[in-house]
Amino acid sequence: MELEHMTMTDGYVGSFGKTWKTPTLADLEKAIQGAMKIEGKTREQIIAILESGKAVKWCQSPNFYYDHSYGVIGRKRDAPSVTVVHCDCGHSVPAGQSMMASTGTSCLDCYDRMS
Repeated sequence: MELEHMTMTDGYVGSFGKTWKTPTLADLEKAIQGAMKIEGKTREQIIAILESGKAVKWCQSPNFYYDHSYGVIGRKRDAPSVTVVHCDCGHSVPAGQSMMASTGTSCLDCYDRMS
């Protein structure tokens, strides 16, 4: 995930609506941890959702008692789409993360086993 293609909000609804920003690496990590708690999914599942172009809730708004809003992280609308390839190890990964092993293509996790 390239940070420049991501956008996030803390869910606060001010007089101009929600404020969106490009996350830093620390912001992204905090959002992934929060999304794991709210969505009840693993880190890999959250990352897969984000890479597929969908957004996930990661925190309650600072005004949650009043506005019942959530902070959201996702891809920017103008971000290039991610091409997902199916590796010979059986996993699907973004095209840039597919590696050539001696027995075929593999993801990062299966590379040692397939070499």
